Amino acid sequence: MSDLFTSLWQFILATLVPLLGLVLIVALPVYGVYVRWIDVPRKWLLARRTVQVLLAVALLCNAWLGVRLYLSHSAQQARQDGASVRASRERFVLPQDFVYGELTIPAGSLINRRDPFDKGEPGRPLALHGLEAVRFAQPVQVAGVWASALQTVPMRVELAQDQSIGPLHRFDSASLSWVPNTVVSALNCKKGQIALFHVPHIAYDIQAELDKPAPDGPQARFLPSQWLFRNCEAGPAIAVEPVPPSS
Repeated sequence: MSDLFTSLWQFILATLVPLLGLVLIVALPVYGVYVRWIDVPRKWLLARRTVQVLLAVALLCNAWLGVRLYLSHSAQQARQDGASVRASRERFVLPQDFVYGELTIPAGSLINRRDPFDKGEPGRPLALHGLEAVRFAQPVQVAGVWASALQTVPMRVELAQDQSIGPLHRFDSASLSWVPNTVVSALNCKKGQIALFHVPHIAYDIQAELDKPAPDGPQARFLPSQWLFRNCEAGPAIAVEPVPPSS
C-alpha cells in the first residue's frame, strides 16, 4: 500500500503538477483576452478571487516545473562529469608502482580496467580491481615468464623475450584436472607469442562481498604462482586501449 501511495505521489509531482501549470499558463491569458475583448451576451466570468487563486496555482506549478528542470539539468551534468572521471580511471597510465595481489606493476604501465562500483566520484583512491588488461612499462615476470602485457579474461600473457617455459600442463580427462605433461616438460616460446594459462578458481565468501568491490592492492585475488602453463601460440598482440584524450 505504501509503494502504491509513493508511486501515485511521484506521478502527481512529476506529471500532473507540471501539466496543470502548463494548462493554466495557457488558459489564463486566453481567459484574459476573452474578458477584455470578447463581447457576448451573458458573458461568463470567474470571480476575481478565483482568478487570483488560479494565477497563484499556475505560478507555483511552473515554479515547481522550473525546479525540476534545474534539478534534472544538474543531475545530467553530474552524470556527464562523473562519466568523464570514471573514464579517466578505466584507461590510464599508472602513476606509481602498484602491488596487485602477487604482481607488482611498474609506474608508467598502461592500464585498462572496468569498475562497476565507480560512480565517477572525484578524489577516489587508486585501485585496480576490475583489471582487464595492462601493457607494462618494462618487462615484468608473471607466473614465471617475462611479459610485456597481459589480459585477464581469458588469461593471456604476451611474452617480452624468447624463453623456455615450463612445466607444461595438460588436461587429464580421467581425473578431470590439469596435470604436468610427462612427455613434454617445457616449450621454447618466442618474443611476441602469447602464453596461455589455466587459472584455478580462488574460493571466497560471495555473500560477504555482495554489492562490494573485489579486494584490491596486496589483498587482490591475483595469484600468478597458482597458474598452470598450457601452451604458447602465435597470435595478435594483447589489445590495451590508449588513454582517452583529455577534453
